[in-house]
Amino acid sequence: MLQIAVINESTAVADGPVEQMLPAFSTQWNQDLNAVWGVGAAQFVFTPKGTTPAAGAWWVVFLDNSDQANALAYHDLTNAGLPISKIFVKTIQADNASLSVGATHEICEMAVDPWLNSAYQDSQGIFWAGEVCDPVEDDQYGYTIGGTLVTDFVTPSWFGHKDAQGPVDRQGRAQSAFQVLTGGYAQKWDPQQGWQQVTGALAMRFPRLANAAKGSRRERRARQWKHWRRSEHRFGR
Repeated sequence: MLQIAVINESTAVADGPVEQMLPAFSTQWNQDLNAVWGVGAAQFVFTPKGTTPAAGAWWVVFLDNSDQANALAYHDLTNAGLPISKIFVKTIQADNASLSVGATHEICEMAVDPWLNSAYQDSQGIFWAGEVCDPVEDDQYGYTIGGTLVTDFVTPSWFGHKDAQGPVDRQGRAQSAFQVLTGGYAQKWDPQQGWQQVTGALAMRFPRLANAAKGSRRERRARQWKHWRRSEHRFGR
């Protein structure tokens, strides 16, 4: 079974509140997300600061301040080539956003798109990045598991595949494929225009190009992979 090490390196949140989130992380991954996306089973293990995670484990790391402009959290690859989610506690607190939603957002996207290279082609030949929480990312769209607020996420039907049926997101907030809710965003790749960012509830009617912050996940996706640099993962170890 895949093991995911949850590590608290932040000075802004104690270990206890982080550990209390683990049952919600596990339930969302193993039940809600797995039922829709088939991500397989995973075990979340709290790994005390100064302790080495198990070999081959994926990481979820709580840190203080963001190392990328405008990023509350993101998922990436360590320099060992394994998925890692970084959650920036002070940055999230300054934004008055939910820490548990920020964490589960990246965990869900890490589960579905661990190598940051998945995309789905629509009937017009446009590719949509496989980031399953971005279109419904706002805290108001989340739901609770055992008292912990977690992120909403889109289903495969959001990507408009042939004969798609059923809800397009877990909470039934979006009404149609490719709909981006207020506060959310998505990325699409048009062969004629390259990567574009789509934002807002009327995004399909009014798409617009936006410049992602240099070094952010969105900017890296638009960059040729040979120019990527893997995330540092020392964290005092």
